Amino acid sequence: MIKKLQALKAKKGFTLVELVVVIAIIGVLAAILIPTMIGVVQDANITSANTAAQQIRTQATKFTTDAESLKKQGLKSTAAKLLVFKVSGGTWTTTVSADTPKFGDGSTVTWDGTDPNNSFCGFMADNLRDLREAYVEIGVEKGGVVGVAVVLGGVASTFSTGITANDMINQTTGVWGSKAGVLASDGTIVGTSPQCKMGTGSGTGSGTH
Repeated sequence: MIKKLQALKAKKGFTLVELVVVIAIIGVLAAILIPTMIGVVQDANITSANTAAQQIRTQATKFTTDAESLKKQGLKSTAAKLLVFKVSGGTWTTTVSADTPKFGDGSTVTWDGTDPNNSFCGFMADNLRDLREAYVEIGVEKGGVVGVAVVLGGVASTFSTGITANDMINQTTGVWGSKAGVLASDGTIVGTSPQCKMGTGSGTGSGTH
C-alpha cells in the first residue's frame, strides 16, 4: 500500500508552461484551419447556387421555347430586360410591369399565375419543386432567356443583386467581392447561369437580406 501511495505521489500533472504551449499550438492550428473551412463552405454554397441557377435557366428556356413552338405565342422581347421573381414555400410570384415582355399578341400565356400550362410561375413551381425559398432574376433578350441569377433562402422583397441582363449576356459583372459568386456589398452568395466572372459589369451590388 505504501509503495502504491509513493507511486501516485511520484506522478506529476502538466506544468503551467506545458499547458501554455499546448494552448498556443491549438490557437495556431485554429487560425490556420478555420479560414480554410470557411472558404470550403463558401465554395460549396456558391456551387449549390450555380447549380440552382442552371436548373432555373433550363426550365425557363423550356417554357419560352414551348410557348413559341407549341402555343404559337412567342416571347416578344428585343432589348435585354431583367425579370424578378420570388419563391416562397415553393410558390413563384412576380410583379408584372408595363414594360415586361409579353407572350404573343393578346396571349393567354403569362408570367404570373399558378397554371403550369400557361403561366411561367406555375410552370416553374411545378418543375422545380425542390426549390422552396429563393430570389430569382431572369434576363431575357430577343425572345429568349439569356441568363439567371439566384439567391437561395428567404430574402426581403426589396433584395437586388445588382446584376443586369447585359451582365448575364457578357458573362462578367462588377458586383463581386472576394470571388465570383460573392456580392461585394454584403457577402451574399449569388448563383448565376451562365456563370458570371469578375469584371467591370454595370451594377453596384446593393443586396440586403
